[in-house]
Amino acid sequence: MIHKKKFDIIVPCYNVDHIIEKSLGSIFSQDYSKDKFSVIAIDDGSTDSTLRCLNSFSSEQNFTIISLESNKGLSTARNCGIRSGNAEIICFIDSDMVIYQDWLSNVEKILMKQEIIGVTGKVVLPREETPNRLDQYFYSKKRGARQFGEESTIGPTLFLFNNSAVRRSAIEETTLFDEKINRYGGEDTDLAIRIWDSLPRSFYYSSQIVAEHYHKRTLEQFCTQMEIYGKYNLPILLERHPRYHKELGGNWVKSLKGYLIFNTFIATIINFLNTIVSFHIFTKYLVIYSTMCGYRKA
Repeated sequence: MIHKKKFDIIVPCYNVDHIIEKSLGSIFSQDYSKDKFSVIAIDDGSTDSTLRCLNSFSSEQNFTIISLESNKGLSTARNCGIRSGNAEIICFIDSDMVIYQDWLSNVEKILMKQEIIGVTGKVVLPREETPNRLDQYFYSKKRGARQFGEESTIGPTLFLFNNSAVRRSAIEETTLFDEKINRYGGEDTDLAIRIWDSLPRSFYYSSQIVAEHYHKRTLEQFCTQMEIYGKYNLPILLERHPRYHKELGGNWVKSLKGYLIFNTFIATIINFLNTIVSFHIFTKYLVIYSTMCGYRKA
């Protein structure tokens, strides 16, 4: 395949009229030649003014807008962007992310190393925001890929596509995102595992690829989302990828030790304590408990 551009930047959008202009503004302000990258924004059936905000950027060079009639979900939106582009490297930036000016330059430096297929970056709280209980957990150095050193190899269950870049050849080899996974969570993990199984030890984490995340949620709201993930998508992942049973938490969800540690009685106590003094371990427990509650209802 002859690639016309170095990068395709895919931005799936759903009801983000409050932040999408700032997000796109950060993309078009990169310290990188505009003729070397294209931006593909997918309006996933938004019911607010998102599409109008996208159209305000229509004069930008190499900018494509795809409008879906109804909300299809993140997997479908991203796949539309992948199919629309032709670049060597596919970048994924969620529409509530605002990236730093050197984002593309840093991605290029890392992916020049032949053994690297994909890199996921550092997501941070916007500098002007005060962290709540969820933020203190969500952006902690102890969580996810952040716990590893700069440019460390990370496993597929830690690779997220909300602030990332992957070689097109690797994605197309694995039949893209699964569009049946259309509720919260899991579509990233499913694709990452399929890529990893084909090209092991090829994912990296870099704190130089930075995006500010404009998605304020409470702990309660996030736990509700994780319960949805546990009910609908975690069972799919566990059935489809048995080799990753432990990494996906499969040894906890319905085991005796899982019921002994993650139950209503202990969760009530932890939730009470977390309202008095916020500890990372308390919040982590409540997030895992919500996921397990969802799975037990499946």
